[in-house]
Amino acid sequence: MTILKRFVIFVFIIFLASCQKKEILLVELPTPTNNVDTFPKNAFWKSVTSYTNKVPTIYISTKRNTIVNEPKVQSIIQIQLGDTIVFRSNIGIEYRGSTSFRLFDQKSYGFELRDALDNDTDSAIMDFPKQSDFILYAPANDKALIRNTLIYDLSNQIGMYATRTKYVQLNINGEYLGLYVLMEKMKRDKERVNITKMSATDNDGSLVTGGYILKVDKSAGDNTIVGWEADAIYTEALSFRSGYDPNGNKIAYTPYGPKKGAETYYMYEYPKYDAITAGQKKYLQTYINEFENTLLSQNFDNTTTGYSKYIDVNSFIDFLILNEFAYNPDAYRLSTYMNKDRSGKLKMGPIWDFNLGFGNDDRIAFVNGATWMFNFNNYYPTDAWLINFWWKKLLSDPNFTSKLKARWTELRTSKLSLNNINTTIDNHLAILTANNSISKHFERWKILGVKLPYNNFVGKTHQEELDYLRSWISKRLTWMDSEIGKL
Repeated sequence: MTILKRFVIFVFIIFLASCQKKEILLVELPTPTNNVDTFPKNAFWKSVTSYTNKVPTIYISTKRNTIVNEPKVQSIIQIQLGDTIVFRSNIGIEYRGSTSFRLFDQKSYGFELRDALDNDTDSAIMDFPKQSDFILYAPANDKALIRNTLIYDLSNQIGMYATRTKYVQLNINGEYLGLYVLMEKMKRDKERVNITKMSATDNDGSLVTGGYILKVDKSAGDNTIVGWEADAIYTEALSFRSGYDPNGNKIAYTPYGPKKGAETYYMYEYPKYDAITAGQKKYLQTYINEFENTLLSQNFDNTTTGYSKYIDVNSFIDFLILNEFAYNPDAYRLSTYMNKDRSGKLKMGPIWDFNLGFGNDDRIAFVNGATWMFNFNNYYPTDAWLINFWWKKLLSDPNFTSKLKARWTELRTSKLSLNNINTTIDNHLAILTANNSISKHFERWKILGVKLPYNNFVGKTHQEELDYLRSWISKRLTWMDSEIGKL
């Protein structure tokens, strides 16, 4: 073989290697091997410019790993529009949820995007901004299929960020699992909860003042133990405790342990409990303690030195309106997030988890939707998770209720008008109907006409479930119109 031929072959090999490298960079992961490949064989890569009004199909291969509650197991995800592949990546996946996981057959999942070395990595899935962590939410007991997506949509419409969502069809290891909602996980970044990024050195001066995300919730998702008992085990590493009971009475210090209904815990969401520093914890605890002390003081409503010195009142009002409109049984006491930017005030939100809202809870206090959810403690005083005193105390201030009423009147003529809400519902249904997603889901999960845990209404068809939802919303709006003026 001549030197020239050897040189040509060498250049050709280098060229092929370069092409392979470019392809790997383009798709950002290796193609799954045959022994784990459960993806369609006729799929091909093609550029897609719009994902509007489409329901992609997600295929996940767990590479023969078994999905568990924790930890996430190595898998591969491929997302398609028809035969067009629009995304593929290595992931780690696990089950998600505590109560819902125990009660319902259709499970929710959490997953993180990973690179070829199994490290988590940010990437843009379809038209979602770059992120590493996502949720596949199962509308397991919501037979209307749109409760969560509806309220998130309306929240964004009124100007309070809520997680982006996209309806998807899910297949895992070749098994079709029904309609799901692909969701962003709660994150601090410019595209989501837009607060300042914290570092371990931000421990004094203005630097320590933010940004932070706190939550009031069950502790299962942050505990190393699993099972129902993990729901109410709080530690000083995970959280700090309010110094007051739900009625605003001072409580004596007791060691951390199983939660009592008289206790409210504020959990560290960002920075996470394993990253937040002692100085940052001290600042947060002091800030919340000063706010609560002020809220319970004689001059709590002073416009300069009162509670408004500590909180963004408008965000509290919008949070209250959305939760009361949806009559969310978890409102204020579970799945409740708040955030604080650097040198800023405490804000409520984003909103989260409304699967029991809009009349989907059969507990006696919630059947008719003709009461205020902030009165939850009156109905279930022995519940392990009660609403803290903040909300009733705020509602005792005429200035706060005046702003609340004005905001309600404004929204009822715009984004929370019955016409706009029904139009929003129609838009969601059009997406699902055009993609034949509804019938496929109920062929997989034969739950129409079946009472699942918490179901208040049991329709024989999806249309009956929708009719109930629309009717319930109309009645709730009418009730709030008549009652909000009495606050």
